[in-house]
Amino acid sequence: MLTFLQSHLTLTVGVVLTLVVLVARAASSDSSFRRDLRGALYFLVAFFALRVVEKELGPLLHERALQVLRVAWMLTFAFGCIRAGVSFGIQLLRLRSAMPPPKILRDVLDVTLYAVAVLPILKTQLDIDLTSLVATSAILSVVLGLAMQDTLGNLFAGLSLQLEQPYQVGDWVTIKDVTGRVVQIAWRATRIETMRKEIVTLPNNVCSKESVKNYSRGAGQPVAADIYFHAAYDRAPNEVKAAVLEVLENVPLMQRDPPPLCRTWGFDEMGVRYQVRYYVEDFGQSDWVMEEIYTRLWYRFRRDGIELPYPQRAVHLRNGPPASEFSDEVVDEMLRRVDLFKVLQEEERVRLRQEMVPKRFAKGEHVLEQGESGNTLYLVGSGSLSVRAGGVEVSRLTRGSYFGEMSLLTGEPRAATVVALTDVVLLELGRPVFARLFEAHPELAPKLSGMLAHRRTQLDAAMTASGETVEPTDEHHILDRLKSIFRLS
Repeated sequence: MLTFLQSHLTLTVGVVLTLVVLVARAASSDSSFRRDLRGALYFLVAFFALRVVEKELGPLLHERALQVLRVAWMLTFAFGCIRAGVSFGIQLLRLRSAMPPPKILRDVLDVTLYAVAVLPILKTQLDIDLTSLVATSAILSVVLGLAMQDTLGNLFAGLSLQLEQPYQVGDWVTIKDVTGRVVQIAWRATRIETMRKEIVTLPNNVCSKESVKNYSRGAGQPVAADIYFHAAYDRAPNEVKAAVLEVLENVPLMQRDPPPLCRTWGFDEMGVRYQVRYYVEDFGQSDWVMEEIYTRLWYRFRRDGIELPYPQRAVHLRNGPPASEFSDEVVDEMLRRVDLFKVLQEEERVRLRQEMVPKRFAKGEHVLEQGESGNTLYLVGSGSLSVRAGGVEVSRLTRGSYFGEMSLLTGEPRAATVVALTDVVLLELGRPVFARLFEAHPELAPKLSGMLAHRRTQLDAAMTASGETVEPTDEHHILDRLKSIFRLS
């Protein structure tokens, strides 16, 4: 090897290797690979510069200076070859593995090969034997070992982590009380980026002693996450679990295979404890999904009257009934604008206002699903909703709009899906309210059937324009269905 370094063949090898490095850097888009090759290129350029200096100024230099110059270009040539070889080897590992190899691997290879190159060159060219120096300095070794105890402990712990590989760069892990993605495994420490974009540096000896929870080593399998909540004892567990599973059906980023679970988890002072287990493709999405689940559960439980107990002591003093979502004047004004209710007398509209039940829906929730049965009508009190048929938006609903009347009065499946674009408050009317109206005023049936036929014609036109196939429905068919549902003569 030394004979090869002292020959002129090193220039030829250096030129070829430099061209290979330049071509590889130009062809690669990998920033890490380009950075590694840049270090090799610096060593090779320094080698050529030192060879030129030796050729031009060699005869003028002192023999000792010439020896130092010769050792310098030998070392730069050897370091350039080592750095280039390690860079290509690391790049092959990157291409064969989904996760990039840790930085400590490249550092260990570089330092080891550099030492292998330095020792024989210094011994043959400058008569410096570093091996004997290390062997005869036992006291110095003990002093350095004691002074660098923690550093050496972290180094060997880092090497142990690389051999066992409990985690790799890019994995989501929990170590001690830190949860995040591993961004670097270095000589001394492991760096983890949390979900708040903070970089936490944990010494390697801490990582080797603590239990490591790895969320990314399931070979592409979804990652499970659990959340817990309490509900009051007066609601049946199966009823609560059914409501929760309906909410989970429309939460974005949640995996459907395996499906989410809701289980009764225990009984304690606050109420019945439930566990929700859901799956995400990447653990980094779990917090967002958790927030979305908690938000939608609040709206659903509020609509269904399911109490979420919590430890508290409060005294509420009321002089009257609780305040309504909207004032009587606002609701009266909205009812007057609804064509279905224009045929009603004033006293009927007052009673109708008292029978309306406010329902809150969160942004993104599905109020109605196309094809489902329904027996409720909704009047939009606040917010905005999207009406979609076949996945295409056909209209939007705002304050004062109403929907759901066709299924309520004729028993037909829902003709479209209605999704809340913002948080909305809807005023709900059920089928018993209309049964009472028809019983007291039989003449309302033909009037409402005419209005429903006109409204259905408008919806059919919008759905046809969106590419949806619909069957026309006439006024007589609607009236027959209405009489059948409400058993009118």
